[in-house]
Amino acid sequence: MDHPAYDTALKLLARRDHFRAELREKLCRKDFERAEIETALERLDELGLLDDEALAVRFVEFRSVDRGWGPRRLVAELRRRGVDAGLADRVAVIDDETHDRALATAVRRVERRAKQGWWRLPERRARLVQSLVGRGFSTDTAHRAIAELAAERETTDHETDDQPGDPGRFS
Repeated sequence: MDHPAYDTALKLLARRDHFRAELREKLCRKDFERAEIETALERLDELGLLDDEALAVRFVEFRSVDRGWGPRRLVAELRRRGVDAGLADRVAVIDDETHDRALATAVRRVERRAKQGWWRLPERRARLVQSLVGRGFSTDTAHRAIAELAAERETTDHETDDQPGDPGRFS
């Protein structure tokens, strides 16, 4: 018996895990009939090859700490991928330790792209705060993280003091 939608779905899952909605969308784009797609998805469910909750948990674990994504970005990205709103909200609640590790990753990434001496100019600080907000952290958390980092840089980074092009240089 020929099951082209099921076979295609298996091939897609062999490359990487997919959320149910993502898989449905890809199969729809390949012009399979809606009934055939639903039959294929049900069969994959029965075999334990589709599990949105388990995949969402792994997604949050990886994207939070390894990519530096905060809770808001995690929820938004899960929703964009077709995950149920309730499930997305539930799995994107990360514990304090994971939140702190995700924030540390995010801060490292946004500072890496910042111009030298960024902590001396309010508009550059604001740009870093906005980058953290865009990564899914609250505005308060972003302000606090950048203020702490700026204070640390101000007290520890003297190698750029009074160098040409230094925004804090008076001359």
